[in-house]
Amino acid sequence: MNLAVIRWRMAASGGVERFLFDIARRLQQRDVAVTLITEPFTPAEPFAGRILDLPRSHGGRAARFRRFQATVGEVLARESFSLVQSHERVLTADLYRAGDGVHAAWFARLQRSRPKWRAAGMRLDPMHRLYMATERRMAQETSMLFVANSSLVARELGEFLDLPEARIRLIENGVDLDRFAPADDAARAKVRQDLGLPQTGPVAAYVGSGFERKGAFHLVRALADPELRDLSVVIAGRDKAEGTLRELVARLGLGGRVHIGGPIADVRPVLHAADMFVLPTLYDPMPNAALEALACGLPVVTTPDAGIAEAIKETGAGAVAARDAEPLAAALVDVLGRITDARAAARGLRPRYALTETVDKWLELYREWA
Repeated sequence: MNLAVIRWRMAASGGVERFLFDIARRLQQRDVAVTLITEPFTPAEPFAGRILDLPRSHGGRAARFRRFQATVGEVLARESFSLVQSHERVLTADLYRAGDGVHAAWFARLQRSRPKWRAAGMRLDPMHRLYMATERRMAQETSMLFVANSSLVARELGEFLDLPEARIRLIENGVDLDRFAPADDAARAKVRQDLGLPQTGPVAAYVGSGFERKGAFHLVRALADPELRDLSVVIAGRDKAEGTLRELVARLGLGGRVHIGGPIADVRPVLHAADMFVLPTLYDPMPNAALEALACGLPVVTTPDAGIAEAIKETGAGAVAARDAEPLAAALVDVLGRITDARAAARGLRPRYALTETVDKWLELYREWA
């Protein structure tokens, strides 16, 4: 089988990128040839397949994306593939993996979170308009199958795009359980020492770029709760607001408890050092960082707007709460109070998100549609 995968821009380390590289490697072992259609980038690791670089577009973001959509159409007209799978909003694909969720749903959340004057201006943003218009056209003008990576996204595809269930398939993200596994006590002590974290006392991990969307500021404010005075936090991720976050930490007098490490190539040491994982996100269709934390045996504290929230709530492998400081602090206190049971529940969820299972489901889908 010759599979084309469309992605506009690839980041050095991102959830979608890790998914694509992991699954391409597994698909190659199953005799599926993968061609990644994207703009030029420098991969952090070898890609198990062919990379077809498109010319980098110029101009405003919406104009660049329109040009990308057009160029993809031109490439697909001259190339021959058994199946075309897109991770971007385009009209020329057989399958669309809605890994970024439904843009209209994200837009609604973003508007609610911002002052009225900013929310009103957002409606004029050409990129938001283009994404939402393309989603509607994909739903109304094509017969492509939409693949949701969480029940949250599957519901919102129906609610916002009026898609019938027959055009929605649910395949949750997967994690390499050999690579992400719980650490023993000796390994945990070593990584805490290496990261400058206390050997005793609970530690929470936050991993993710986009501090505003993923709730780093809310997490820091929650730490001011007196019941969390013994909790330390390590924050890993790249963000232009890092300086502002450091100022908030200093203003709240939390400098000895909040460790901001910046971007890291390998998140496993951070996860192995922690007792829990925290993601107070505004919207995360299915956060790979949270899945990696679960695979390492960590309970997850997140919001109802994360695709992992339903599994966390059903199993007790963490807690689900609004991302404001007070409810978030209460959720952290709750998990710390039952940390042994929460960790056991997290370990129990590991098999559900095995990458091997995810690959099997994609292969079944490819055989059905090719």
